[in-house]
Amino acid sequence: MRKNITLIIIAVLIISISGCSNTTKNNKNIGDNSVISTKTPSNQENNIADKSTDDNIKGLEKSFKEPTDLKKPNIEDARNFKQSLKNGSVIMISKYNNDKLEVYNISMLDKFVDSFNHGKKDYVCIIKGTLGRNDKLSVNKLAEYETDGKLIKSIIYDTYANKNNFVQATPIYFPKIAKTSYGDAIRYSILENKDTPDDMGATIISFNKGDIKN
Repeated sequence: MRKNITLIIIAVLIISISGCSNTTKNNKNIGDNSVISTKTPSNQENNIADKSTDDNIKGLEKSFKEPTDLKKPNIEDARNFKQSLKNGSVIMISKYNNDKLEVYNISMLDKFVDSFNHGKKDYVCIIKGTLGRNDKLSVNKLAEYETDGKLIKSIIYDTYANKNNFVQATPIYFPKIAKTSYGDAIRYSILENKDTPDDMGATIISFNKGDIKN
């Protein structure tokens, strides 16, 4: 009788241990499956973000109403300092024998910002480079900005791909432009969202007040 009782106790213990082991294994599997099923791969997240950005850009492009009566200079005139100064282009240069920056026609960019903020059409060209002898500008950055009063069209040029012609990149559209200042520093930026703080976004041009020449 005692022997039978002992055998029964051993059998119960074996069944209990086996059951606990299976429960632990099942719980582990359930936990693992839960993690796998709820985790979004990083590349999938990036694809979603990229698609959202692309959709936003396409939406802005479709909404932009191309101004047809804006007065714009020949873009190749950007190589000539005096001509660019005369046609109202915003110019930021360092001279061939001096690293100090000089900024000209910044009032034209202020006018552009004001036009945009008041729903008016406008245009501005921004040139950055080094001024050599004979008023020839060695241009390293060149951009045009147009506004229909609601959105801003940004056109960037490759100044190195072709030594004889500036190569235009695909235009990009923005809903906001801002001017900020901290002490003597002044910065103009273009922003991808109306709710983006003014001190963020991509820099159009930045300089110190003492760099302004006219």
